[in-house]
Amino acid sequence: MDPGFKRKIMVIVAAVTLLLAGAFITGCGGRETEVSRESGKAVTEGGEEGISLHTGDASPREAVNPSAAGKSAASTLPEIQARVVKNGQVKMEAERGGYAKIRQDAAALVSASGGYIQDEHSSRDDQGLVHASLTLRVPAEAFDRTMTEISAMGEMISSQVNTSDVGSEYVDLEARLRHLQAEEAFYLSLIGQAKTVQEMVTIREHLSSIQLEKEQVQGRMNFLDRQVAYSTLTLSVDEVEPGEEGGFWNSVGRAFRAFARGMRALALALFYALPWLVLAALVYLVVYLLVRNRKRKGAEGG
Repeated sequence: MDPGFKRKIMVIVAAVTLLLAGAFITGCGGRETEVSRESGKAVTEGGEEGISLHTGDASPREAVNPSAAGKSAASTLPEIQARVVKNGQVKMEAERGGYAKIRQDAAALVSASGGYIQDEHSSRDDQGLVHASLTLRVPAEAFDRTMTEISAMGEMISSQVNTSDVGSEYVDLEARLRHLQAEEAFYLSLIGQAKTVQEMVTIREHLSSIQLEKEQVQGRMNFLDRQVAYSTLTLSVDEVEPGEEGGFWNSVGRAFRAFARGMRALALALFYALPWLVLAALVYLVVYLLVRNRKRKGAEGG
């Protein structure tokens, strides 16, 4: 074989060998990079692993900046709004016959404010003086003005306002309601998949329990809504004789009359309890006689 031709063949074989070797090395490098991507880790040129960029469901921005994930989670928390329930109590005195006027003025004031009288109790003592209590419901925005105007209708003895924030409870109720609604939808979807009567009965039982609890939660939310929207004002009025409002002896007289009313109430209670007291006395007498006779017989036998 011609030496020149032989050298050409060797050059061609060497070139093909170099091409195959380069292709093999390139393929291995591509596979290594692909594997490193599947593992979720960046590989440096020296082959060392860097910071992972894949963190489950977190976005790449949250994975690189951990504080961003915390801010995103915090932004999903429900905002607790202030839901304030107001309750007020006013005690006042009025001269004989003055309650009727106070009641009329209070009813007109509450009605003009968009409220109403929820409850009313009144009674007369032995002297014909009225002792009454009115429970008024007024819109929350008109509560302060209504309480100020009502307090000026008579001789105010005391007043008190109590407030409570039910915002946290309302947020908890909303979360429970959403959970129950999701459970209700789940069991409703299972009804069409039931294959036996027993499965249908079981699904219905769970569904009824969930719907009952959902109604209870919704009822509590509605109650809190009404309490927040309408404040409660309790007005207590005691009629007194003219000139009784002040003075030491007038106070002593009122104290004695209150003591007399208490004694009459006690006597009435004893009257109703008298038959039971008599029965208890008879039982005690029988037991006492039996015990005494037994002791006497024991002493004689000894």
